[in-house]
Amino acid sequence: MSFRYQLLIAFLLSLQTKMRDDLNFDDLFRLYYDSLFRFARQFINDDEDCHDIVSNAYEDVWRNFSHIEEITVKAYLYTTVRNRTIDYLRRQQKRQQYISYATHMMEQTISSEHIAEREDNLRIIKQVLDEIGHPTSDILTACYIDGKKYVEVAEEMQISIASVKKHMVKALKKVREIKKRLKQ
Repeated sequence: MSFRYQLLIAFLLSLQTKMRDDLNFDDLFRLYYDSLFRFARQFINDDEDCHDIVSNAYEDVWRNFSHIEEITVKAYLYTTVRNRTIDYLRRQQKRQQYISYATHMMEQTISSEHIAEREDNLRIIKQVLDEIGHPTSDILTACYIDGKKYVEVAEEMQISIASVKKHMVKALKKVREIKKRLKQ
């Protein structure tokens, strides 16, 4: 039982003496609380939120008790719980929409940054491929663009793995030089 729920019970019970003689608030509370909780629980999966909604409905009854007829208290409670449940679900839906929107915007931002970075890298690689000779440019293309391993490239080109590594060192050195030049 939550602290708020216990506090509400204590508050309502302490004020019970101020109520009309023909309806005992304690009896009203005990009579409908569980069924109102189950009613709210049909729509909301969080017990604490359901307890809060039902407790708030009883607070409303307490504040408006002088205006509520004894025969309509049950309908008033159920209507209040229903309305508060709908409000809660709307707030949750708005919250979920905001989370989805924020997530989408973050993905868009990351995608835009990623695309811009990728375009810069492709531009640099094209410039490097233009500046380096054929065996090195072919090896760089095979390793980075085609995604092949050094062993595969060495077998295809019929050269040693050490030669592939040497050409890759040369190509990556050129990439760093061009990046450095573009940043200045």
